[in-house]
Amino acid sequence: MKRLFICIFSLALFNSLIFAQLWPKGALKQSDWNLSLKKMKVGDTLEKEYVTCFGGENDAVLATSWLAAEGNPPKKLEPNEKDENGDSWDEYEIDWANSYRYDSWTEMYGPGKCFDGKTDTAWCEGVDGDGIGEVVIAWVDVKRPVRIWTGFGKSQKSWEANNRPKDVKVFIIQGEKVGESVNGPNYKMKVIGEKKLTLKDTNGWQKLNLDEYKEIDCEYKKLSPYELRESGTFIAVQILSVYPGTKYKDTLISEISN
Repeated sequence: MKRLFICIFSLALFNSLIFAQLWPKGALKQSDWNLSLKKMKVGDTLEKEYVTCFGGENDAVLATSWLAAEGNPPKKLEPNEKDENGDSWDEYEIDWANSYRYDSWTEMYGPGKCFDGKTDTAWCEGVDGDGIGEVVIAWVDVKRPVRIWTGFGKSQKSWEANNRPKDVKVFIIQGEKVGESVNGPNYKMKVIGEKKLTLKDTNGWQKLNLDEYKEIDCEYKKLSPYELRESGTFIAVQILSVYPGTKYKDTLISEISN
């Protein structure tokens, strides 16, 4: 009986991994901007739930706007044709692969880019002007130290050319698990705190001062999805003023992370 249970469990796990791999992301469309975030205040439960999946259209609840992807979308691959990473897909996977590549391209400046662990990618607001009032939500554990990298950290030139947030309002958000997706829990999000901060104008990491919520005294560490799932907390950053770029009025945040 024990051996049968192990076999069934292993098969179920294998099938779930295959299913997860082929789960569609959906394109991140500017028509899905979550404008309701501009009205959030302490005590509010946000109108839209967050489905923790593979990015794409599910991340649309995490920002009031984002800049449209630049350049051309990736070219469609034919079965067994290698992509730029040397990977290829057979005729049964190729439609999924092409959809995944296109959907990933639409996320070029989406909200998920500010907590993907990479400082050479960034969320960029997508409205005219400096983006004053725009909001982005990042998935972090507020009980641990939190840090931020403002501007476009791809290069010093990119950082200087674009706006960086200066004065911000930070909202502390507690997630209530209300279901489960392929990749993790689905959350209702309730605003439990807020504070105003003035950020330094530096191309690098700086502390996001949330010490009144911090319970664990430890080093900064990029958390795994499992660890973030255990925390169930988020922060939202609203732009109140900016350090102006030398060339563009776009305001970016490269990373918000533990």
